[in-house]
Amino acid sequence: MNSRDRKRETVIKIFHGEEAIRLLHEESLQRKWSSLVQQFENSSIFQSPDFVLPWYLEHQNEFSPLLILAFSSDQLVGILTLARKLDHTLGKPCKMLFGAGNNYALYQTWLVLPDFREAFWELGIKQIFKKFPGCSINLKSLPNLDDYVFLSQHKDFKSMTALEKSHNPVLDFEEENFKRIIGKRHFRSKFNRLNRAGEVQFKKLESPDELSSAFGDIFLFYNLRHGAAFNKIPFPNGNIDKQLFLEWFKKGVLHASILYLDGDLIGSVIMLDDFGKTAHLAGLITYSPSHAKFSPGLVHLYLLAQMLKEESFQNLKLSPGYDVYKERFSNTHEEIYELLISASLYQIWRRKLRGNWRRFLLKKGIRPMEIGVQISKKSATLKNKWFNLKNHLFTRKLSQTQIFEKLNQFEEKDFFESKIQYHFNELSTLLMVDDFTFELSRWEFLEDSLKRLEAGYHFVTLVKGNNLLACIWTEKNFKNNSVLKDILKGKEVLTGFFSKNLLIAIKK
Repeated sequence: MNSRDRKRETVIKIFHGEEAIRLLHEESLQRKWSSLVQQFENSSIFQSPDFVLPWYLEHQNEFSPLLILAFSSDQLVGILTLARKLDHTLGKPCKMLFGAGNNYALYQTWLVLPDFREAFWELGIKQIFKKFPGCSINLKSLPNLDDYVFLSQHKDFKSMTALEKSHNPVLDFEEENFKRIIGKRHFRSKFNRLNRAGEVQFKKLESPDELSSAFGDIFLFYNLRHGAAFNKIPFPNGNIDKQLFLEWFKKGVLHASILYLDGDLIGSVIMLDDFGKTAHLAGLITYSPSHAKFSPGLVHLYLLAQMLKEESFQNLKLSPGYDVYKERFSNTHEEIYELLISASLYQIWRRKLRGNWRRFLLKKGIRPMEIGVQISKKSATLKNKWFNLKNHLFTRKLSQTQIFEKLNQFEEKDFFESKIQYHFNELSTLLMVDDFTFELSRWEFLEDSLKRLEAGYHFVTLVKGNNLLACIWTEKNFKNNSVLKDILKGKEVLTGFFSKNLLIAIKK
């Protein structure tokens, strides 16, 4: 049957918004979808209903789903699952479409039986640009170029696409040098050092209740680390993502493990389980900053790799990013490809220029992400300084000695109509900061805090309600209130950060 006949017998349906949500609940579609996934030898969990459906349903207030389905004689022969972020200010979805799963989906692509690829492009994907003028489709990572090469024979496909290659480090358990990687003295010494520090327990989570009970520490560590690195708090609430991870766990999509030291959670890795063959580090990997000297993240990966091999996984894909520890831990790599599809030549050329710029930076030994991070960090700092200058804040400074003299007077008194709450080494209070709490931006404060925690310092925070008033750092741990009194007198203090509200109050 030629391509013209294939197009004639192919029925393409496009669903979006609430209509797509209703369709996703239909068991008949789910069965056909699962059957389609099984027809591909190298299919991925990221295109399966067990992964996509929970993400759609848990994020329907943030993202609007868009489905392209292809049928032939009532058989599902192709599917592409997309989403658009909802702009609540404008009251409509954004114009950029991306693969369902967003940052959790390493592979974003369509599943189409080979005989129907041309029809899927002509009658499905191209129609998106007519149905939603001005939109573009960005698929973060194609797992291979088979479909791209096939469709590139069409001039309109080549002119409407921009492709960018990236590098995904892989630890292949079947490679001969796996034992050499896992047997490196560097990894063994880190593991032995942690063992000398106390009782170590490495555990795979087997039930949703175990995972649920660990979420508090996992989200806290992850938020703090991302706040320090990128000025982002991925889980400000956590309820939506908690339900999503639990649903994925119940469906067998996740592989979760925890590292404990003397009963305290110090590390966790929640990965995507790709049908028991591949584990993807595209989920959550985090560890306690207070235990950084023991390298819990590296020790966790060291133990996890051995566990995965024993469970008959073929490999661990560490996710792109050009991180040094990933390169050190890998013994091969795969090439993956980000694909932009757009009817706008401006968007296509802009993406191609971005690709050229990134390749130039990599040749110079610079991670492309670092440039954007540094620009954003400078912007946050300037924003904070401009706000302080415009509002005449922090202009008449008190010395640290004067501040502690004033604080000591308030120790037993009501403050702002209620007592100050003192918290010892309570990480969650650090996340109460915003860009205008202190004389430095939130980004600078969290970055500084993370460095001090990893260096083994301790802190006390002064909090009223949900407002962070001060953060005071010291080398001593807080065993009793007498230490606190010394701190409030300015003794044993390395440095302190004080909010504008606190300074205004104590100046009076």
